Amino acid sequence: MTRVIYRWRVDADRRDDFARWWHEGTLRIRSTHPGSLGSTLLAPNDATLFVAIARWRSQEDLLAFWAEPGGSPFEGAELVSSEILDELDDLTLDDD
Repeated sequence: MTRVIYRWRVDADRRDDFARWWHEGTLRIRSTHPGSLGSTLLAPNDATLFVAIARWRSQEDLLAFWAEPGGSPFEGAELVSSEILDELDDLTLDDD
């Protein structure tokens, strides 16, 4: 498994709009890109920062998505960084 940590700087007055954009985009990506296993959106105490952690079956699936992501960028947000990591172990629980 592969994880990607994304960090965005978002205009403070666009936080709710950004969260909706991310939610809808993640659902679209998960349903249209093989290997996408979804993402978690996090909000640190900084009112202008968002962090998302996406999960992919493989780095190859991720790179195929990056080659043709579709969708549209969010006006009012800047992608500050992205970091690809190999998932070595996952002990989180799904409480559904």
